[in-house]
Amino acid sequence: MQQEKTTQENETTLVQGLKVLEVLEATNLNWSVRKEDLISVSGLETPNSGIYRNDTNEWLGTTSKKYTPYQNAELVTTIVEASEHIGLEIKKGGILSKGKLVYVQMELKEEYIGNSAIKRYITALNSHNGSSSIGFGSSNEVVVCQNSFFKIYKELQKFRHTQTASEKIKLAVMELKNTIMEDINLMNTFKLMDSISVTDKAVHDLIQSCFGINIDNKEDHKKRTSNKLDLINEAINIELDLEGKTMWGLFNGVTRYTNHYASKNAPTKTKEDYIMNGVGYNININAYDTILGWIEENTKESIPTI
Repeated sequence: MQQEKTTQENETTLVQGLKVLEVLEATNLNWSVRKEDLISVSGLETPNSGIYRNDTNEWLGTTSKKYTPYQNAELVTTIVEASEHIGLEIKKGGILSKGKLVYVQMELKEEYIGNSAIKRYITALNSHNGSSSIGFGSSNEVVVCQNSFFKIYKELQKFRHTQTASEKIKLAVMELKNTIMEDINLMNTFKLMDSISVTDKAVHDLIQSCFGINIDNKEDHKKRTSNKLDLINEAINIELDLEGKTMWGLFNGVTRYTNHYASKNAPTKTKEDYIMNGVGYNININAYDTILGWIEENTKESIPTI
């Protein structure tokens, strides 16, 4: 009986190991990092270490000597096992900034808002440059126009320092469940946006808040600013025609601009970098917060919470 149990456990471990390897290969995360103590040109010791990719020797960041890297294989192993506990499956993943950040995504059920289907993912994010701890957030894509929006919810500072693999899995399961609830709340907020008509003042205030463009000061518009404003207005008008003249359409106008206009001109950044870790992320979050603030100030609607 004991031998049979041991055999089953070994088979389960083998299957999980193959699954982890499959995910690592599919997401281009099948590489590790190393930490090297940094020494000055004259040979003096420093309190810092450098983090390097083992496959490319790419420098990823400088950290303290106490910093412990959390390898991609560890992240994927934890998320594979945790996601199985709640019936999810890793669907996508990749690298940002040449590996300074890595992520894996689990797919949720599609949602429908306005005139579009929304693809939804829970994202687990890890840094290799010491900039952040493990984080969980929502990623979604409006199918009809392929506008992506990413929102990080929480960094787990204690995740790296949790002692055992089983403890990490329990913590990941808990955070995955919390993030799913946050994502449901996000979808409800989008539906609220879709129920509220947009106003010229809301468009005016959002452009000024998110892009720092003073629309009223025509004389102060330089050619570059004027061209940018034209593109922003074009993106917004396309989405208002597509989604309807609602706050949801306005929000999609901003994400259309960041996804399809601004990301093309982002130096040395992929679209994913720009939306998940760059200026595009900040613009989208600012737009989201600005619209929620406008709704709270100008309507009797309350922002959905769970």
